[in-house]
This record gives sequence, structure tokens and C-alpha cells, in this order.
Amino acid sequence: MKNLMRHGEDKWGILELQNCILNVAEYFDRLCEDNGIDYCLMGGSALGAIRHNGFIPWDDDLDVFMRPEDYRRFREVFRQKGDHDEFYLQEWGGSKDASFAKLRLNKSHLNEPDLEKLDIHKGVYIDIFILHSCPDSRIGHWWQYLWSRYLVIKALANRNYKRHGKMGNLILQPLRWLPKRAMVDFAIRQLYKSADKETHNYCHYLGRAGYTKGLYKSDYFKTTKRVPFETISLRVPAKVEEYLRDRWGDYMKIPSAEEIAYFQHAAEWDTEHPFRGYAPGKVYKDEKNLIV
Repeated sequence: MKNLMRHGEDKWGILELQNCILNVAEYFDRLCEDNGIDYCLMGGSALGAIRHNGFIPWDDDLDVFMRPEDYRRFREVFRQKGDHDEFYLQEWGGSKDASFAKLRLNKSHLNEPDLEKLDIHKGVYIDIFILHSCPDSRIGHWWQYLWSRYLVIKALANRNYKRHGKMGNLILQPLRWLPKRAMVDFAIRQLYKSADKETHNYCHYLGRAGYTKGLYKSDYFKTTKRVPFETISLRVPAKVEEYLRDRWGDYMKIPSAEEIAYFQHAAEWDTEHPFRGYAPGKVYKDEKNLIV
């Protein structure tokens, strides 16, 4: 594995993990670049690129946006020409279109407590989120938002997610009994419903951003540009500052210690050895039910 991080103090104890993630991102970027596929950093990863010229120092993941047509092309290119010995494409949703995906490093392990008991690939990863066209009508916008939230909550329910307190668990419990396939397929179709239409806004509601913070002007993402990220360069929206301002307001302000802890994911990791249950070419029995 290449050392792609800048030298500095490992104050947060995650430089090794960040370097592993960045190796996955470098491969992803190269595959996209070689095949004319567009993407851009999103969320905290875009913020880190602008505010820190790399990872936010305490950030333990990396997220990218892809438009539906670019993700479909990426999936096909990876299936045909991808380095399957080193990497694994894990799709969430299980139907013709994905709700989101992860590109994982095979011989590694990232422990996330709510996923640990599932028979799925558990390598270190980057997240690939689909940036969807949002209907211009308020009714259409709300419809897309509500079905997005359904997918998020249903996924948490099926993973027996336990970190929402008693009230949250009471809400999640009945959702485990809802139909596993038909409603999820319908929900994903609602996300993609405007995929081929020119609209004024894009949206992403499968993360932490709420109704207003997950809605962005489509003009921000019409083109992308390269910016420094640690020792390499990665793509961000051409109007990244406007996007970050919509998402965070004063995005140059450093958050509190409590906010920092909220945004961290990883409990433990191994960047040199595979997770228990890894085997080349294995079909993981719980993969098809990642979000259903």
C-alpha cells in the first residue's frame, strides 16, 4: 500500500486508516478518469479538501457523489475491467438501481458494530452516494424526501440498529416486519424518477442531511474540478464553496468536540489482513438484503 498522506502528528490515531481509505480513493479516481466518468467529493470530504487540503484531521471516512448515469457507467466498467483481486463493489438496495454503494478494499477490515454480525464484505471503503435530480414541485420534492427517509430507516431496522434510544428502537422494530422487497424497490424508483430530467435542484437524503440541508442547486454540480487532497488530487463540485455554504453555513468554523465525536464511524480496523469470512469471489449471504 502506498503512503499517500502528508507527514504530520497522528493526533487522532487514524492516519493509518485514512491512508488506506485514500488508496481506495486513488484507485476509484483513476478508474473514473481513464473511462471518462465524473464524480465529486461530497460532505465532509469536500469540506476537508477546501478547509484542510485533505482529510478533516479527525475524519475516518471518504464520501463521493455520482450522478445516476455516471454510477451506472462506473458499475459496468468495474465489472468488466476492475481490479477484483484488490477491490469489491458493494451495492445497497439490491435492485436494478442502487441507493448507494461502497468500494471496499479486499484484504482489510473495518469494524462497524451494527454491521459486524452480518455476512457481508467488511473491508475498508469509500462511500459512493447517488446525487439525484429533485422534482421542481414542492409535492414531488416531499415525495422523494419521504421515500428516501423510508430507505434509511428500513435499513437501520433490518440491521438491528441499537443506537437511537428506547423511542427510536420502538419506531424501528415494526419496520423489520414490513415487506422486504416490493416497498424497497418502489422507494428506489422514486429516487430515480427524475434522473433523466433537467431540474433546478439535486438532492441527497440518504445521509445525515435533512430536508433543507440535503437540497442543492444543480448548477453547483454541472462540472467538477481537481483540488489537492493530501498528496494527490481529487474532484470537487466546480462551485464547491457555494455547496459547502448551503450545507454548513460558515464551513471554515471548527466544530466542537461533541460534534467531532458524532461524525466518527470506525471502532477498529486492520489495513493489512482480511476480515473474518473473506474469500476471493465469495458470495455473501446477507449482501442482497443490505437495505431490505
